[in-house]
Amino acid sequence: MVFGVWNEWFTVHQLRRQNIVPVEDPRPVRWEKPGMTWIKCNVDAAFVAGSSITSMSLCFHDTNGQFVAGLTQWQQPVYSIVEDEAWALLHAMKEAMHRGFERVQFESDSKLLVDAIHSRRPSNSEFNLIVNDIILFMSSYVNFEVKFIRRKANSVARTLARAANS
Repeated sequence: MVFGVWNEWFTVHQLRRQNIVPVEDPRPVRWEKPGMTWIKCNVDAAFVAGSSITSMSLCFHDTNGQFVAGLTQWQQPVYSIVEDEAWALLHAMKEAMHRGFERVQFESDSKLLVDAIHSRRPSNSEFNLIVNDIILFMSSYVNFEVKFIRRKANSVARTLARAANS
């Protein structure tokens, strides 16, 4: 168990060290519609300090930016915030598959999660086990994409995730 916690800590810090600090984009941050024939799914996770509840939300929009479907859910076991974000994204992918969505662009405001998915480095931490499940899912659904979105542009999913805790 100690090795697993250390491995997770080490993985998180390795990913953070490799990040280059981007120059802040002066353009306003706002949500953008998905491309033609695509569905966009914004995902977020939240937890209330001092409680034993973790919640997640996902919100699907069509090519015109119109709301298609949404979901909020909470669970008792509290993971770390990066594990919660990964759990929410994996759940969103399963929901997209269940609804028959074939071309989905998933957006998360967890840069650590998105970087871990794109780096595809194997590890045994709980976080990376969930990331490995996401990568496996994406290999079966080649038209699933994962992108980083700044928190300000992910406000709908963030608000839903917080509301699910109340």
